[in-house]
Amino acid sequence: MGIYTKNGIDKGHYIGSVEEISQTLEDNILILQSLSASKYVRSIKSRVSQWEKDLNTIADVKDQWLKVQTQWQYLENIFASDDIKMQLPDEAKKFGKTD
Repeated sequence: MGIYTKNGIDKGHYIGSVEEISQTLEDNILILQSLSASKYVRSIKSRVSQWEKDLNTIADVKDQWLKVQTQWQYLENIFASDDIKMQLPDEAKKFGKTD
């Protein structure tokens, strides 16, 4: 995580490299899948299934968050243009309020 700055102004936080987190999530999901296939898991099967579901949800949220962050940065560069602000004044105002 880092601080996102634009024109010397702190705009908020951003998610940086998530490779280590992604790898850890993937490894743990695979471990849980292996546990689910084991004949010894019967007594804790529901807990293992819930953990697997939770980790998959975390992975999905992480992926969506990164997509939104990338799209936001793309749109920010577009709406920073004076030419775009003149061509799309209403949209530029909406983006400015949201930003």
